[in-house]
Amino acid sequence: MARPDVKVMAFDVGGSVFDWQTAVRRDVVTLATQHGTEIDDHTFAHAWRRRMFEMVREVRHGVRDWCNADDLHRTALDEITPQFAGFDLTDSEKDDLTMTWHALDVWPDFPAALVRLRERYKVVVLSVLSYSILVDSSKNAGISWDGLLSCEFLGHYKPSAEAYLRCASLVRCDPGQVMMVATHPPDLAAAARAGLRTGHVKPKAEEAGSTGDTSAFDVLAEDYTDFANQMCF
Repeated sequence: MARPDVKVMAFDVGGSVFDWQTAVRRDVVTLATQHGTEIDDHTFAHAWRRRMFEMVREVRHGVRDWCNADDLHRTALDEITPQFAGFDLTDSEKDDLTMTWHALDVWPDFPAALVRLRERYKVVVLSVLSYSILVDSSKNAGISWDGLLSCEFLGHYKPSAEAYLRCASLVRCDPGQVMMVATHPPDLAAAARAGLRTGHVKPKAEEAGSTGDTSAFDVLAEDYTDFANQMCF
C-alpha cells in the first residue's frame, strides 16, 4: 500500500537499476577477441567492480584522494588487467572500456514502474557513480528522473550516513520522508541507520552486496512491478 509519509524515493542504480554486468562483460569479450585471446569475462567484470568499490572505501577513509567513479574505474583497470594473461590493453583501450559505464541498460521492468512512481512521488537517484555516468546511462536507457544526486558532489560516499542525510536535505525532507530503494541490503541498512525508510527489490543478478538479511526493511518486493504496486494505488 502507498506510504503517505514518504515523499521522495532515492534509488541506487548500479546493479539495482542499471544492468552493468551485461554491458561490461560484452565489451570485455569484444576486446579480448580483438586481442586474439579468451577471457573469463564474469571474473574480470566482478574483479573490476570489486576493486572500484574498494577504492571508494579508501576515499571514504582518507586513504585515497577524493575522486569520482570515472577516475576510480579507470585506475582500477590499470590494477586488474595484469592479472589476466594475454589481455594487455593500451591506455586508449582502457579509456574506451571505462566508457562502457556510460551506456548501461536498465532492467526491463523498471521503466514502466518508474513512470508510475513519479506520478505519486519525487524520484531521484542517489549513487556513488559519477554524475556523467548517471546522465549518460539514463539517456541511453530512455528514462527520466526528478533529480540526479551523485555522491561526487555530496562530499561523502555511501554508505556514510552523511550521504543519505545530505540527500534528504537537498530534497527538503526529513530523513523519514525519504525512502532509499535498492537491491543491496548493506546500502539499505546504512540508509535505515541514517533514519531513511527502505525499500528492497529482489536483485536480478547476484553480485557483491546483493545478499543479506532483508527482514527489517519497510518494503520487500519481488521486482519493480511489485514494488510499484505496493507503493502506488
